[in-house]
Amino acid sequence: MNLCIDIGNTRIKIGVFDKGNMIHTDAFYTMSELDVTRLIKRYNITEAISSSTRKSVSAFEKRVKSHVSLIRLNHKTSIPIKNLYQTPKTLGKDRLAVAIGCSKIYPDRNCLIIDAGTCITYDLVTADKSYLGGNISPGLRMRAEAMDTMTSTLPLVEPVYNKDYIGKSTVTAMQNGIVYGTLLEIESLIAMIKQDIGDLNVIITGGDAPFFADLLKTKIFVHKFLVLEGLDATINYAI
Repeated sequence: MNLCIDIGNTRIKIGVFDKGNMIHTDAFYTMSELDVTRLIKRYNITEAISSSTRKSVSAFEKRVKSHVSLIRLNHKTSIPIKNLYQTPKTLGKDRLAVAIGCSKIYPDRNCLIIDAGTCITYDLVTADKSYLGGNISPGLRMRAEAMDTMTSTLPLVEPVYNKDYIGKSTVTAMQNGIVYGTLLEIESLIAMIKQDIGDLNVIITGGDAPFFADLLKTKIFVHKFLVLEGLDATINYAI
């Protein structure tokens, strides 16, 4: 059994995989030594892999490593796709993991993965398993906070979709700028990539994925666990 660990800035998400299939998942802020021991024994974990946004090794990783072998995903890890990013050392490990996960779920397909969270990341992996790179832009709430903090008069607004795309007040004008601006950004990038490479699968993940899933005109697939899927594919390839 493989234990895959996705460590964000605040929460930790885990997935237990048996022969490529996720049989258990959980999310938490911390886990005690006793709970880690119980998890390892319950699922007979033999290998573990982590992807982290944090520079230092977390207490949870240390606890897991005291029981089983642990790989911490980095630019030197053997991966089942070709990484063509010019600065692989600076590439976010979550971005690399989602590209690997998408290649696992949609083999032999061109895929654009949109991770809609604090930032919105776009990552492109081709049918021949080449990771070409992608883009990073502010997420919905970051755009709202930027207008509030970087101006003296604009308020902080909640990103809300309004059917009328022309704002009739300062609040709706800001909301439309945030939401419609982001939607047009996403749709335009999808169109540009399709024009260059043809057939394209579009997959969205992250906390704001449900928000965008209902609004985008392009057919998209929603996946919650792409990072975990990518980590499982990586550990199966690396060991």
